[in-house]
Amino acid sequence: MRHLLQALQALRALRALQAVAAGGAAFVFAQAAGADALSDSLHVVHLERGADLSVIASKQAGATPTVAVLLFAGYPGILNIRTENGALAYDLKGNFLIRARRHLADADIFTVMVDCPSDERGDCGDAYRASARHAADVAAVAALARREPGARQVYVAGTSYGTVSTAYLARSLKGVLDGAIHTATFTDPQTGRNAHGAALASFDWSRGQVPQLFVHHRDDPCALTRYASIVQRKGTIPLVTVTGSVNPHGDACQAYTEHGFVGREQAVMRAIAAWVMRREVSDVGGGQVSGGKASGAQAGDAAARDGQAIGD
Repeated sequence: MRHLLQALQALRALRALQAVAAGGAAFVFAQAAGADALSDSLHVVHLERGADLSVIASKQAGATPTVAVLLFAGYPGILNIRTENGALAYDLKGNFLIRARRHLADADIFTVMVDCPSDERGDCGDAYRASARHAADVAAVAALARREPGARQVYVAGTSYGTVSTAYLARSLKGVLDGAIHTATFTDPQTGRNAHGAALASFDWSRGQVPQLFVHHRDDPCALTRYASIVQRKGTIPLVTVTGSVNPHGDACQAYTEHGFVGREQAVMRAIAAWVMRREVSDVGGGQVSGGKASGAQAGDAAARDGQAIGD
């Protein structure tokens, strides 16, 4: 029975890919295995300049959500969306937004993982993220989400380096976006030849043209995303403060520390959903647990690494 289900899932994924290859615009959702797994759908947006932009939309099985949240992962933000043996595959599976999107998708909300376009796969850096070209690319994805699954509202959400995108998109896509969520926001980027995110060192989020929300862990250990900095610079934009973690580990700016809300994934995503749907702002609390037994949801979030690069 398990092999039959896997074969059916592969067939659905293949049909979805064939629709994309044929130029079909609709999202065709294929159910993944697992009790709380999402239905995923691939689409390749063909941009006017000749480049392609791949996205994966995810929703709860059987749901008919009307709010899209476009996700921008942490550094380097290159998901490399592809197919392997007839199934969808992508990098940065351990990134907070990517691994925890199942907690955001519900009866009202579906998520869209946004890759870097094919002509930016070598860098996808600050210059592109701050450009009108990036805004136009994301506007094309937003239009697709409104046209095919029927989204009535479209938001963007970024984490860590992905907040370079969401910061500029909140300025440039008035009338396209309904809001922007910045999590573990870049505030104190390094300078120098190999630095990234420098544009946010003096960024003024108050110039944004759509409603915005900050989400930040009080004990974020990453020197590039200091909690004190976002408190000082957020202005009147609401902030969800997160405390507590479960078994934080890894480098300070990686996704399995407080920087990536480890052990608080579900609560953080539900707080984001509450703001998206009702403009409610509530802090996410809790203590730190090291080496303890994780809950089912926490274990699933940890398993999402799946041996892949995790980003920040």
